[in-house]
Amino acid sequence: MPSRMSAAESRRERELVVAVQPTRLATQRAFELVYALHYRDVYRYLLGLTRSSADAEEIAAETFERALRAWNVMPEPPLPWLLLTARRIATDRWRRARRLARIALGLRGEASTGAGERQTEFWLWFDALAGVLTQRQREALLLRYQRDLTDADIGSIMGISESGVRSLVSRALDVLRSHPEMLA
Repeated sequence: MPSRMSAAESRRERELVVAVQPTRLATQRAFELVYALHYRDVYRYLLGLTRSSADAEEIAAETFERALRAWNVMPEPPLPWLLLTARRIATDRWRRARRLARIALGLRGEASTGAGERQTEFWLWFDALAGVLTQRQREALLLRYQRDLTDADIGSIMGISESGVRSLVSRALDVLRSHPEMLA
């Protein structure tokens, strides 16, 4: 037979529920605000990394899912944390896909993506750059010029120092300057 709560216990339980509900509502509203402010930034960053809108959408969704789970420990401002998390998820997916391809098919190279965005003029140009820039150089340029992040933020996302970011960007720009046909 279930035990009955006393009136005092019942009142205390109702008070706890009432106290917790505004906190949940505030957290939900704060998360919705972060999502509204930064989803496009995360998506565009991922689109630059993956060159696939479907992959970018999936990884962005997973990024914000992780953000919600880690809400209490997310630093301010949240954008560098979101971009770092998105980068880690994308890297995990690439590694997993490469490992599975090697196991299943014995492939050694990377498979190309056939995203619709790839047919746009920008992506054709960006793909041409991919041949002359390393992945890290492309990523640093995307973060610097597309996302307009500081060297400190880029460094925390990429796991390098601020001077390392400046050096990486400088080398990437030198490579681009040595290929003026890419910039036309």
